Amino acid sequence: MTRRSRRRVLATAGSLVLAGCTFSRSDGDESGEDTGETPEVTDTPTGSPEGNDTDESNASDGNGSDEGSATDDLETETEPTDESGTDTETGSTDGEAGGEPETETNGTEADGEDDGDDGEDGDDPEPPTDAPALSVDRKPLVTGLEVPWDLAFAREEAFLTERGGHLTRIDTERLLSGEPIDAADFEGRREWPAESLLGVAVHPEERWVYVAAHADGETRVERFDPDTPGDREPILEGIVGDHTIGTGLAFGPGGDLWVTAGTAERDPARDPSTLGGTILRLRPDGTPSPANPGLADPRVFSYGHRNPQGVGFLPDGTPVATDHGPEGRDEIRRLRPGDDAGWPVARGGPDDPEYEAYGEEYAPPLVNTGEETWAPGGCTVYDGGAIPSWRGRLLVATLSGRHLDVVTLTPPGADLPPVGDRGRRFDADWLDDAYTATAHRVLEDELGRLRGVVAAPDGTPLVLTSNRDGMTRADEPFPRERDDAVVRLRRSSRQ
Repeated sequence: MTRRSRRRVLATAGSLVLAGCTFSRSDGDESGEDTGETPEVTDTPTGSPEGNDTDESNASDGNGSDEGSATDDLETETEPTDESGTDTETGSTDGEAGGEPETETNGTEADGEDDGDDGEDGDDPEPPTDAPALSVDRKPLVTGLEVPWDLAFAREEAFLTERGGHLTRIDTERLLSGEPIDAADFEGRREWPAESLLGVAVHPEERWVYVAAHADGETRVERFDPDTPGDREPILEGIVGDHTIGTGLAFGPGGDLWVTAGTAERDPARDPSTLGGTILRLRPDGTPSPANPGLADPRVFSYGHRNPQGVGFLPDGTPVATDHGPEGRDEIRRLRPGDDAGWPVARGGPDDPEYEAYGEEYAPPLVNTGEETWAPGGCTVYDGGAIPSWRGRLLVATLSGRHLDVVTLTPPGADLPPVGDRGRRFDADWLDDAYTATAHRVLEDELGRLRGVVAAPDGTPLVLTSNRDGMTRADEPFPRERDDAVVRLRRSSRQ
């Protein structure tokens, strides 16, 4: 089965581009998302969002319903018989957190996973044609965090940011050992001189750690040697506006640093000479990448974004990004140099009652969720072996959606994966036809709000919960006692 016949093969920016990821809210807003920007968020379990986010049409008044669920446990993992990722993945053992695992009843068509499409090491993988595994075991590795935002790995250590202003340096082997760590016991946890800490990235070759910090109404990006964290070098300053709090960082395949910057106001997104509503592509020292399109601000790769949340890279180097929409209309889009994403003029198809349609002037996305709200957080293109059927797919954490999306991006002419009862196909004629997106929901309502998703060096997928950010509803069991947490995902070990 292939996509519509009108589809053309578009040249990607893969030969030019490299990497990145981010989030936020606006005028009456958000696909439901908390901007994170206001340290009105004191990271208390039941703090009120004070109207800074409409996070669902009937979001609660901020009561996190922490009481009454304090005995709940996130762990539902049963030890798998093989962690190599080479044998056939079995069905599901997900259950309610804190209870005995129970067998999944939804999406059973995807629970028998085929490892045969992973390809040999070194081969360019073919686009997945099967459905991804929808059932995973989960185990909290770090608990008691204050709204974890991002996690990045160096060779033997990891760096974790929390919105409340903490940066933690963790030994990777200790983190992945499976022995839960309480954040209060971290020896490497330190206060950062900022109101909020956001994205973090590690230089792929040199000993630099990059962090996005928000203070005094603006966000800056700094780098430092982890052995001398007090000596910080700003490489990007002056990102202002409510939504810039979600600044995400990532290095791409060619060594450039990608930075996402949102905007609370409409006008800056239309102006490529400003930083609001842009995706930036920088050399590691903060200077513009020579592969940029030469816009008014040479650091800008694309503009017209609303609140870009995360950036990932397909196997051929094509960059894709997530973007928060206004009251739904969340996006996943392919990034091309100089593209105008359309905000705040265009944000939908020809029948959208509030916004103009994408078209020749405004680059269409691969995904527009319409009335459905995801509030996408971080994302990554998974290439590990811990859950083989996820390989080559885009993983997207969602806040308002309260699930992990496993998104298959299929090029023209290739077979599409089945949709099943937990999937959704995005193939409208007005979307970007370079790929057809098929999104499958995993972990729905099991861990609550998910801020980020990353892959550890050993291929283990990790998700970061965001249940203490003041945006949980009164009718849900979050935050739980262990929130917030870094949670390990593994393929289910029994039917």
